Amino acid sequence: MSRTQKLPLSIVFPCLNEARTLAGCIRRAREACVRAGIEMEIIVADNGSSDESVQIAQAESARVVPVRRRGYGAAVHAGIEAAEGQWVGFCDSDGSYPEEFFPYMLELAQKEDADLLLANRLQARIEPGAMPFLNRYVGTPVLSAMIRLLFSVPVYDCNSGMRILKRRKYRALGLHNPGMAYASEMLCLAARRGWKYAECPLPVFRKDGRLRPSHLRRWRDGWNHFWMIWRSSRR
Repeated sequence: MSRTQKLPLSIVFPCLNEARTLAGCIRRAREACVRAGIEMEIIVADNGSSDESVQIAQAESARVVPVRRRGYGAAVHAGIEAAEGQWVGFCDSDGSYPEEFFPYMLELAQKEDADLLLANRLQARIEPGAMPFLNRYVGTPVLSAMIRLLFSVPVYDCNSGMRILKRRKYRALGLHNPGMAYASEMLCLAARRGWKYAECPLPVFRKDGRLRPSHLRRWRDGWNHFWMIWRSSRR
């Protein structure tokens, strides 16, 4: 049996200048999996960091995958493509997600026989300043409702960046969006492929640990999500 068949889980952290928070994300994910007895690997999909992110990832024994094409979707996609686990989980490397939640997500996805499991931030305890008002009460609910209506997927937080999926089925989705709209594209194309979808509440969504502005551009990225959902429904 190959290592790919034996390794249950890969965890991917897309990264662009996350030196302040990356080590903590890696450690929390690894320690949680060790406690749960889950063999795993950690991949840092580096999108051209100019700080010490790559060196930190290497010092934490993560596998670094350089990603030349810029964008959140490009980084996650490259990390998943490089993964060797039967399941691949991913989340942001800014410290906003509880990385120690991955073992529970893996257990639940296996129990539900889900192809894709998403952790819902809107059902979490959201720390002050963790999510802008418009994102929480307008943007994400509206885009999620569009996907429910057009694709019959019971999603309520389409922008959640903490997910776990079956690696062997991923390539068939044919995802190509390099930006933030990759998150919506994944849900839409998974629905078209007949993937079994599940969702669970995230226990907490933290204020990120960055000392710089977020990579997110609310209006531009919101429009790109909307257009991606609509275009996918018309195919």
